Amino acid sequence: MASWGKCDFSEFRAMADRFRNAVEIKASEQFTREVLQELGNMLLRRTKRRTPVDTGQLRRTWFITSVRQRGDMFEIEIYNNTEYAPWVENGHRVVVHGETVGWCEGFFMLRLSVIDVERLAPEVIGKRSNQFLRRLMNGGST
Repeated sequence: MASWGKCDFSEFRAMADRFRNAVEIKASEQFTREVLQELGNMLLRRTKRRTPVDTGQLRRTWFITSVRQRGDMFEIEIYNNTEYAPWVENGHRVVVHGETVGWCEGFFMLRLSVIDVERLAPEVIGKRSNQFLRRLMNGGST
């Protein structure tokens, strides 16, 4: 019987084991949390930067939660607990002596920042995915 040669599959098996372990030890979940936190922080920075400043109260009161998992969904929340934040964001009527005399346009600091981050998200996720896969392929810890 003719022999075609020998092939050492040990490195391939080791790489397959690293992938299997990554799934088993929830490395992909950790990856998701890290990426979502990065995108959330990016959103928070952009929103604060767009927030108009009078006293600074509105800008100081933007907050972000930690990443939460609900079923197979991950979420992060950005919020502002200042009472007048929705009116600055979305605009409001100008009322003088009970009569509407105009409209104050909103700043849309959160809405515009969400659009920015949604546009940048594929690049951020792609970069982080490549790093994650490179660590798995090279045997580094995730």
